[in-house]
Amino acid sequence: MTETLPGNYYMSAAPRVQDWAGVIDFSPRAYHAPNCLDELNAVLAGVMHQGMNGGALRILGGMHSCSAIFQSDFVIDTSRLPLEFTVAPPATDGTARVVASAFMHVHEFLARAAEHGLSLTALGGTDAQTLAGLIATNTSGATIRTTVYETLAWVEYLTVAADGTSIETRRVERGAPDFNGMIASLGAIGMMTRVAFDLVPQLFFDAGMELRPLMGVLGNLDAMNAQYDFWRIEWLPDNDDVGNFWWAKRTPGQGNPNGDYPPDKIEGLLRQVISFDDKAFSGGPLLDPMLKAAYGMMITAYQPTTANGPMRNMIPVDRLAPIKVAMAEWSFAPADLTRAMDCCRSYFSAKGWPNLSIEIQCSLKDDYWMSAWNWPEVPESYIVKLNFQYITDSLSADEKAQMTTHLKGLWDALDAAGILFKAHWGKMNFLDPKRIAALYQPEHFMPLVKPLFLNDYLKARLPL
Repeated sequence: MTETLPGNYYMSAAPRVQDWAGVIDFSPRAYHAPNCLDELNAVLAGVMHQGMNGGALRILGGMHSCSAIFQSDFVIDTSRLPLEFTVAPPATDGTARVVASAFMHVHEFLARAAEHGLSLTALGGTDAQTLAGLIATNTSGATIRTTVYETLAWVEYLTVAADGTSIETRRVERGAPDFNGMIASLGAIGMMTRVAFDLVPQLFFDAGMELRPLMGVLGNLDAMNAQYDFWRIEWLPDNDDVGNFWWAKRTPGQGNPNGDYPPDKIEGLLRQVISFDDKAFSGGPLLDPMLKAAYGMMITAYQPTTANGPMRNMIPVDRLAPIKVAMAEWSFAPADLTRAMDCCRSYFSAKGWPNLSIEIQCSLKDDYWMSAWNWPEVPESYIVKLNFQYITDSLSADEKAQMTTHLKGLWDALDAAGILFKAHWGKMNFLDPKRIAALYQPEHFMPLVKPLFLNDYLKARLPL
C-alpha cells in the first residue's frame, strides 16, 4: 500500500532532543541507541548500578509530547531496535491476536495490521506516537463509543526486580490487579517492550469537515454523541459564531482501503499567513489583528470536505497538518462545559486569545489510575475535553515562555472559579502532588513506580 507522510514525520532522536512543537529542547548527558534488546538490558542495568546520582532514565518515543515527560539526563532512543509484529490465526469473529514491539510507531503498526485486514477500534488525532508513548500517556479519541485500549490484551515491560539489583521482564494481562496502572503508566514503572492487541476486522468510516454554529453543536452533547461515532469542533479564536466541525461515522461493509483526506488547504493557508511576514505577525503565541483577519478570510473561503477510508486514515485526522502546534489537553465534567467556556472567554478577553482554535470533544471515561479521563464522580459515561492550542512555527524562546505564562494564567483562572479539571500528562500542564492526590488515584499506582525512571517532571508531580 502507498503511505504518504509529510517530511520529518518521525523526528529522528538526536543528542539535541526536541518535541514536535519545539517546546522541549534539551541535550542529555548520556544518550543510548541500543541495537538489540540485549544491549537495551545492559544499558538499563548499567544506569541502575551507577545509583541515582547518575540521574533518571527516560525513553524517547515519537517526541509527540510537548511536556517534559521525556526529558532527562539519561535517555534511550529506541529507533534502532528490531521490530516485532506477529499475527495469530483469526478467531471465528474475525479478531486476531497481534504481538508487536512497544516502540513501533502507531502509523506503522496500523499499516501492518491493515495488510492482514485488521485494525484498532479508535485512535487520537495523530499516529506518530510509538505504541508505548500512546499507552503511557493514555491518548484518547474523540468518541464516547470506544477507547483506544479496549483491545489491549497485555503489556510487557522491563523494570527493576524486587531485589533492587537486577532488571527483569514483567507481563501484565488484562484483568490482572496491576492492569489499571499499565495505561497512563507515565514511563514511571519501566520501559515497555512488547504489547498484544486483539485487533478487529478492518473498520471503515465516512468523515467530513464543515463549518457549524458553535453552540448549535455544544448545546446538545448527547445528540451529537448519538449521531456521530467520532466528532469534535474547533472554537475559533475570539469567535462565538461558527466552528470547524469534524465528524466520522462507521460505514457498513468495506470502504476504500486506502482512502484519505484531500490536502488541508485551510491549514496550509494559515501556515502561509504565519510565515508571510514576521513583522506583520506580531502576536507571538496570541491572536493579533492580522491573524484574526486571516481567520475571517478563511471562514469566507471555507469549503466542506468529505472522505471515506479505513480507520487508520480517517480517525487520526491531524496527522497531515502542516503547522507545528503545542497543546494543553484538559478534561471537564459535561455539566461544567458552559462555566469552563465562560471562564475562558473572560480570561482571553483580558489576556488575549491563543493564536489557534480550541478543540472541544467528548471522550469515553475510563478507570485507569492515573488517567485524566478517570472521573467516577461524573454521572455521564463521558467527559468533555478542551484542547488549548498554540501555533509554534515562528515563536522565539521568549514567546514560548509567554505561551506557558498565558496558559498558566488560564489554569489559575479555572481554579479560582472552582471548576474541576484534569490534565493529560503528555501535553502542557501545571500538575502538582496535591492535585494528583486529590483528583487521581496515586495510592494504587505508586507501589509500581521505580525511582530509576523518575525524572524531574514526574518528581515535581507525583506524591512521592
